[in-house]
Amino acid sequence: MKKLIACLVFASMIMCSSCGKKEEKKAENGKEEKEIVETTENDAKKTPNEFCEMMESDVRPVAVMIDNDSDAARPQIGVENAYMVYEIIIEGGKSRMMALFKNHDLKKVGPIRSSRHYFLDFALEHDAIYCHAGWSPKAMSDISSMGVNNINGILGSDESAYWRDNTYDKTWHNLYSGVDKLFELGTAKKGYRSTTDVSHTAYFDEETTPQSDTAATSIELPYSSSYKVSYEYNEEARTYDRYVDGKKHMSQTGNILTAKNIIIYKLKNYNLNDGSNTGRQNVETVGSGSGYYISNGKCVNINWSKPSRSGKTVYTTEDGEELKLNPGNTFVQIIPQNQNISIS
Repeated sequence: MKKLIACLVFASMIMCSSCGKKEEKKAENGKEEKEIVETTENDAKKTPNEFCEMMESDVRPVAVMIDNDSDAARPQIGVENAYMVYEIIIEGGKSRMMALFKNHDLKKVGPIRSSRHYFLDFALEHDAIYCHAGWSPKAMSDISSMGVNNINGILGSDESAYWRDNTYDKTWHNLYSGVDKLFELGTAKKGYRSTTDVSHTAYFDEETTPQSDTAATSIELPYSSSYKVSYEYNEEARTYDRYVDGKKHMSQTGNILTAKNIIIYKLKNYNLNDGSNTGRQNVETVGSGSGYYISNGKCVNINWSKPSRSGKTVYTTEDGEELKLNPGNTFVQIIPQNQNISIS
C-alpha cells in the first residue's frame, strides 16, 4: 500500500510540473497525439499600441530561416510570433521562410534550415542578426563578403544555441533554437550589436481598412506545380487563415497560422549555376515593380523598389505615398514571375 501511495504521489508531481508548459492529448483510438507546445505571448495578438511600441524600439531584430520544403517540416513553431515573414522559392519548387522577431523572449522556433543567398538581402534591410543551419555555396560566400552578422547552427560554438527535437521528425527537419538563446549568443558572445537605428516599416497607430473597392477574402499563391499557399479571410478575427496545398497551416501550438497583413509581388527566379546541379535558385531582388497589399478583407495595388541587395525595399501606394501597414504580423509572399496570383 505504501508503495502504491508513493507511486501516486510521484505521478502527481510529474503531472503538476508539466502544467503550463505542454499538454499531451489522447486520440479517440487511445494513441498519444503529438505534444502541444505553449510558447510566449503571440506578438501578432498584441494591441495596436503594444505592437507599435515593440516595432518602434531600438532592439535589433533576429531573423531565423524556417524549414518548409515538405510536410515533414510542418508544423513549425514560433512563426506565429514573428512580426514579418518572407516566403520565397527554393530548389525543387518548394519554399523556405525567414521569420523576423523584435521580441526576444521566444523559447522555441523552428525547424531551422540552411541559408539561401537571396534571403540575406531582406535580413540586411532589417539590420537583423541572421540565424540559419548551414548554407549554400553562394550564401556562404555572400555572408562573408557582405559582412552579415550570422549564427550558424552547424558550425563550431554557434551550435550551442541549437538543439534537436524528434517529436515531429527524426531526420533533418528537427533542428530548433530559441530567439532568446540566439540573441544572447549573438550579442553577448559574438559581439554583435544589440540595438539598431533602422526603421523598416511604417504602421498605422490604429487598425485601418484599406480604401479599396477590391475585395480580398480568398487568395491563391502558387509557387510551382507542386506547392501552393492560400489564405482565407476570417471576418470575425479580421485576419487571414493560412493554408498550404489546401491544408490548414498549423503551428505546434495547435493553432492555425494567421496574417494581419499580406504583401504580394513577383520576382524573376532561375536555376543558379553553382556547380551542385541541385537546382538551387537565384532570385533577382533588386529593381522595382508592382504588387498588392491585403488587409481587413481589402486589396490595394502597390509599387515596390529596392535599390541594392542590402538596401531597404520601399513600398508605396499608387499615388506615391509610403505604404502603411495595420499593426500586426505581415507575410511577404514573393512569387515566381511565371505563376498566376488569384485574389477574390
